Formats: sequence, structure tokens, C-alpha cells
Amino acid sequence: MTSTAPPPRPDRPRLQDLTGAVLAGGDTEDLLTFLVRSARLDLDARSAALVLPTEPDTWAFELVDGPDAADLLGSTLATHTRAGRALEDADAASLELIGTLRVGGQELPALIAMVDAAEHGSGFLAVLRGPATASPASATDSTGPFTVADRERLDALASLVELTVRVPTLRFSGELDDERSRIARDLHDLAIQELFAVGMELEALTEALAGPGEPPSNTRIRTSVAASVQGVENAVAQIRQIVQSLRRERLEATLTEQLRHEVGLATAGLGFVPALRLPPHPAEMDAEVPSEIAEDVVAVVRECLANAARHAHASAVAVSVSLFSEGVDRVVQVNVSDNGRGIDPSVTRRSGLANMSSRARRHSGWVDAISLLPGTMIFWRVTLPAV
Repeated sequence: MTSTAPPPRPDRPRLQDLTGAVLAGGDTEDLLTFLVRSARLDLDARSAALVLPTEPDTWAFELVDGPDAADLLGSTLATHTRAGRALEDADAASLELIGTLRVGGQELPALIAMVDAAEHGSGFLAVLRGPATASPASATDSTGPFTVADRERLDALASLVELTVRVPTLRFSGELDDERSRIARDLHDLAIQELFAVGMELEALTEALAGPGEPPSNTRIRTSVAASVQGVENAVAQIRQIVQSLRRERLEATLTEQLRHEVGLATAGLGFVPALRLPPHPAEMDAEVPSEIAEDVVAVVRECLANAARHAHASAVAVSVSLFSEGVDRVVQVNVSDNGRGIDPSVTRRSGLANMSSRARRHSGWVDAISLLPGTMIFWRVTLPAV
């Protein structure tokens, strides 16, 4: 889908800057205030508001940025309202269909995205624009209709709010570090690299147009611009996948669901869909593999797919996860192979393999990398604890 979003204004923070601020940590209220203000500025909104659950069946406007703060800040939502019912049911689709919010006796156009506040329940991030009947003399950028690009941007900001809200509820600091590292890696390896390539393409075109020689042909210009537009669309798609992965409650998903999710997420970076092979009865694997080993299996698959996207330049990747008996032991094995350029013998420090090896050792397992012609295969296997 091609969006017609306007170019960023100088005061409009970039998504990677906002993500960096969240990943860097800090005071939760300060971060939330920063994100709500960013939502108002970035979506050319009249006001932006964050609604969070305060107690069972009660939601309040905790933060409001803009002229509607006096009317909204501290007010509560009733369960009989459309928004209240959607929050009570955690129904994100119904919440997103609500096109207005009542402010000071009038209905204002609103764009709403749900925020998962973990065990506390659900809230939402909303941006408001002026009434559609505003006169031309008073109309500003904050009175126009919301676009597809606005929806994508608000979803991204809502996910960052969600991560910020849920930081205190994460069980271990290591879990937070893993989540931050995954988000930063995905943004760098997928979206930012795509945008960097777009920048290089446009810079080369600009130099050719401004150079002393013969200007580039119309065909060259059209080709360059088309490639750049495609690159931006790819980056938008990749960011949306990252956003969706943030909103997913991975701890409640089965091992099979998590593996399929990781393979789907890797598609954007690879440019094709990796093959995934699971046992004939995946539900048995989901039930038998303990959660601590399942988390490592998913992490290993994610690491292998990221390495294939970043380094291998492959046109095919296959992931196989199997569970079988070996003597008196039950073993889970991960095989990931690609047809890329293989392991560079000049690289002696391989942090990815070191991480996978560490994950294997704590479950009495091992990892190995085998060179293929062409490509590489990673073997990772561990022994399940005795029942």
C-alpha cells in the first residue's frame, strides 16, 4: 500500500529516535509524556491522550498534551461507552473503529490505538483533530482526515507506549534486555538498512543532477525514484512487522506459534519466506518442551534468521525443529541451513555462535556450524530434563 504522508517537519521526531529513547530507559512518566507529545506533533493533531486502567472496570485520561487537557485530564471512561466496552473486552479492532471522542460537549475526530498494560488490563493512545466543520480561517493541519500513514504511525507509537508501561511488570531484567536488544537489532537489520540504501540511491541521483557532466536521462531518474519509493515501502512494512511483534504476548504463545511468528518476521529482511519444518504433531512438542528450553529454541532460530538476512545473501533458508528419543533421553534439535556465501574464514569473532553455544550448554547441549557448497548449516541440540 502506498501512503501519501507529508515529509517530516523539523520538529517531528523520527521513529528510530523515539525507539532509542525508550530502549535507553529512564523515568516511566517522563517517557510516556515524551511519547504522547510526539504523537500530537507527529500526527498534526489538536491533542493527544493516553488512557490507562486505574482499577477494575475504570479507565482514566492519565496524560493529555494539547488544548483539551483541561477537559480530559483525570476524567474517567464509563464501561457503558463504546470505548469502555472495547477496553473491557480488550477488543482492539472495535476500539480502532471508534472515530470520535467526546470533549467539552462536542465530538472530535479521533484516531485510537490499543495499549496492552499487561496484568493491569488495556488502555489506549488517541490523537484528536478539530471539528470537520471548522471554518477555513481557523482550519489548520489538525483538522484534516486521518490517513493510512497516520494509522501506521499511531500503531508504532502505541507499541512504544506499551513497552514503556510494561517495563515495571517484566519478571527479570534479563528479559527486558533481551527485548530491547531484539527490537534494536530488528530495526537496524531490517528497516534502518533499507532506509540507508534509499538515502544512498537518492544521494547518487542528486550528485548526478548537480554534476558538471551530462544530466541523467529521464529513464535513469524514473528508475532511481521508483527504487527509492519501493525501499521506503519495504521499510514501512518491516516497521509494521516489528510493531506487531511488540504487541504480541509471546509468553502466552506456544512454541509452534512463536516459531511461525519468527519465520514470518524474518521474511522482510530476507526478501523471501523461509521454509519451516516442524514435527508431524507440533502440539506434542509444545506440551513436552519446557518453557525455559522453548525460549532458547526461539532465540536460536531468531539468531540464525537474523544472521542469514544480515550476512549470508541467501536466496533460500530452511528451518527444522524436531523432537526425538536418543537412548533414554529426549532431545530437541534445531537445524537452520541456507544457500548463501558461507562462513567467512577471516572472521574469528562470532558473537551469534557464542550466544547459541551458551544457550545450549545450560541444557547439556551443543551447537555446530557446517559449511555447505554453497551455504551454511547450523546444528543446535539440547537434552530435555528427565521427567
